[in-house]
Amino acid sequence: MKETLREYVDSRGVKMRVDRGRGIIRGVKILGRNSRNGRRYPTQTLVRAVELYEGAKVNVNHAKGAATGPRDYQDRIGAIRGVRVRPEEGLFADFHFNPKHALAEQLIWDAEHAPENVGFSHNVRARTVRRGEQVE
Repeated sequence: MKETLREYVDSRGVKMRVDRGRGIIRGVKILGRNSRNGRRYPTQTLVRAVELYEGAKVNVNHAKGAATGPRDYQDRIGAIRGVRVRPEEGLFADFHFNPKHALAEQLIWDAEHAPENVGFSHNVRARTVRRGEQVE
């Protein structure tokens, strides 16, 4: 079954490394194994997702209106690179951000002091499978 999924994950408990000069936060969590929405992502799904996330553009907040609606230029803050699978945890990557963006200093502070505030979410159209009460 195909459906539109909205997932959110934060970096609570994740040790991120900030490279201010290059505008990179290394080791951000972009998708967990088990979502807050009750979905489970098997390892093979995570492996296939790597290429979908690699180079993905990152905006501040979701689009207003339709999930796939247009975005304002000032919403763009960076991109995801170096996506990798941690089989027991999910997908992790390096977040390359514009250090001149209006929210860059807040983002850096949160990455260094409050990783639970550094979260990534996405809207995607995906094929899911229901196995009993579990959606994969």
